[in-house]
Amino acid sequence: MTSVSAHSRPSGTSPAPAPAASPWSPWSAAWTKQAALLTSRPDACVTVTPAAGGPPGFSYPATAQIHIDADLIGDPTIADPRRPSHRSKVPVAYGVLLHECAHLNHSHWDPPPSVPPVVREAALLLEESRIEGRYRDTRPRDRRWLRRAVTSIIDPADTPTDTPWSAAYAAGLLLARVDARVLYPADVREARRAITTVLGRKLLRDLRTIWREAHAVGDTDTTRMIELGERWCRLLGIDPTTNPDLPVDDGATSTIAAAIAGALDAILHNPADTPEPPGDGPRAGGPRTDRPSIHVDTDTPITWRERDARDAERQAADRLAALLRRARHREPARTREPASAPPGRLRTRAAVTLAAQRAAGAIPTAQPWQRTVRRPVPDPELTVGILIDASGSMEDFAAPMSSAAWIVAQAATRAGATSATLAYGDRITVLIPPGRRPATVRDMRADAGTERFVEACAEADRLLHLSTPGTARLLVVVSDGHYVNPDESQATITRLHHTGCAILWLAPDNKSWPSRVYDHTTTVAVDDPTTCINLIGQAAIDALTRA
Repeated sequence: MTSVSAHSRPSGTSPAPAPAASPWSPWSAAWTKQAALLTSRPDACVTVTPAAGGPPGFSYPATAQIHIDADLIGDPTIADPRRPSHRSKVPVAYGVLLHECAHLNHSHWDPPPSVPPVVREAALLLEESRIEGRYRDTRPRDRRWLRRAVTSIIDPADTPTDTPWSAAYAAGLLLARVDARVLYPADVREARRAITTVLGRKLLRDLRTIWREAHAVGDTDTTRMIELGERWCRLLGIDPTTNPDLPVDDGATSTIAAAIAGALDAILHNPADTPEPPGDGPRAGGPRTDRPSIHVDTDTPITWRERDARDAERQAADRLAALLRRARHREPARTREPASAPPGRLRTRAAVTLAAQRAAGAIPTAQPWQRTVRRPVPDPELTVGILIDASGSMEDFAAPMSSAAWIVAQAATRAGATSATLAYGDRITVLIPPGRRPATVRDMRADAGTERFVEACAEADRLLHLSTPGTARLLVVVSDGHYVNPDESQATITRLHHTGCAILWLAPDNKSWPSRVYDHTTTVAVDDPTTCINLIGQAAIDALTRA
């Protein structure tokens, strides 16, 4: 919930998938079944694991993945999650789960890259009460869980309302949920009084008209939601064409408002940058207290030209996806187990013991047969991060490097891996957020004055948890490696390597100015990216082998 969860993520402290031996595994399994039932999506997958300060919940509607912070539950033995009665023991966590299911059911629109950040933020705010209202219409009895989650995670009395923007934000966060019939008027009485004091009755009434119109918008109507976001901004005196960035002089800088804003942009709003022209970003929905901004407004923005993939690029992506799927597959494990009846191999000593037990009238316990049992082994998870260097030294190689990045990103998502693509120069820009497949090739314009490689690695780690053991991780860097601070870059690479993250470096094939080679990387000189697919695939296999 914009405040209760983050539908497609990434917070700097986002949790890693729960390991098989985790005490939260029964919760993950039980809630996965529940989510599949509530969303009618058999591919739904819920992971319950401590978030270590991250949002209470987040989800990836595109891949039907949901993560819930185990701290909302506290003790995994508090209840049996397979029994319906467990919900009353963990009402807040269950409410967050239902909110994320609502996103999976109804968040089927994406703001286009050209949408100004402030409009995107407003549209996503309207999305929160819209999807909860839609969910409540189909399952009215679940209202109490949604309400419990909202009122427990967001304290209306503490919601910032000191400026028009923050007051309007609080109105969209709380008062809109009253019209969505999730909260009761009494839940927001104090907040309504404070909001009205700042906005006035007329402005609040006009904002209410907008969110009530949003509640009637279809699940896939991107255009309409963006229009409502623009109207929201203009009512507050913000012209998106001249002031596209989010207000920074209001309550959004406070802890709670920053958490709300950070959660809102976890799916569709780039958490690290809001460039112009823009890239893609993740959808959000849960409180987050860290909302880093690592670009400087005066820096050169990263730009690109979109085009359809060529046949050779599509074929290369198909081949790489096949390699990745093959690399992820694990053959069933063979184990030998004793058995009391055939088929299998007869063990003479056990057979004699069984005969003696029967002759003596004792209960037979010997198992004279031994059989080989094949048990399926789950395929390991694969995470792929892709970093594209957009600095000026890459100008002559921007086209093939952009092609290589698209091939890897497309293949990774087809193979079921979690991936994200980022470009770095004077700014860091998330081109393809986790959970989304790249639709077009983005030919980068490499004209930045510097390269923020270390910060790009940090952002990729924040999005994908590349430094967190437990999964197979591959970082693909598309760059010539000529950096202002090569020692810091090497230190960053070394740290990732020591955590078990494999690093594949795709460098331009430039004989007049060879690329710098860093330790702990597999470096491949790329002339035509469609010809190095086997090398990329082998690097992924190596990463999976080490997982």
